[in-house]
Amino acid sequence: MTIDRGAPVPGYRGGAAERGGAPGPERAAGEGVGPRPDLTYAVFCATHEPAWHTLALTRIGSQADAALVVQAVKADLARCWPQVLRFEEPAAYAWRLANRHIGDWVAAEEPVVVEAVTFAAVIGAFKHVADGLLHSEADEVRLYAAILELPDRQRDVVILRYLLGLHVRVIGAYLGRPVATVHSNLRHARERLARRLGVRELPDRGGEL
Repeated sequence: MTIDRGAPVPGYRGGAAERGGAPGPERAAGEGVGPRPDLTYAVFCATHEPAWHTLALTRIGSQADAALVVQAVKADLARCWPQVLRFEEPAAYAWRLANRHIGDWVAAEEPVVVEAVTFAAVIGAFKHVADGLLHSEADEVRLYAAILELPDRQRDVVILRYLLGLHVRVIGAYLGRPVATVHSNLRHARERLARRLGVRELPDRGGEL
């Protein structure tokens, strides 16, 4: 689907969100990510839209633009919903679709200025991980840039784990990966972020649930 970048988005006025808000654990999707016989399009979107929105918001930086991307994802899912239900993990298919739309958006855009509320929410989600390591705004900017520069597989688990606070089993269902792979992706992501911050280790003080 081609996204109309000037289209109005329900619930949004002048680029500011009336609902939703910045990413954070309170927007976490539920743990029921697997397919169910009674799974409906409306329930599926209500469950997983917060994760798509957080992914889009983190990478794009704008509430209104992220909402347009999510709207496109939902439209594509609606058109092929019976086929989506045939996948072993519909959530994993939808996540790949969201990533594809976001990638297309980012590729077509000039570098954007990340909205302050988005930046603050992303950095705030990492406070418990980078406890005592962020000494200045420059460190925070460097961390945000490092998150965006992670390989796709690592960036996805970082967003789902730290911004949404999801259990690794749920993350595995979203991404179609074994739990052991999710743990490995998280470990390698922390190592990359630590190198970018110039420290030896970036521990997961919240624990890899």
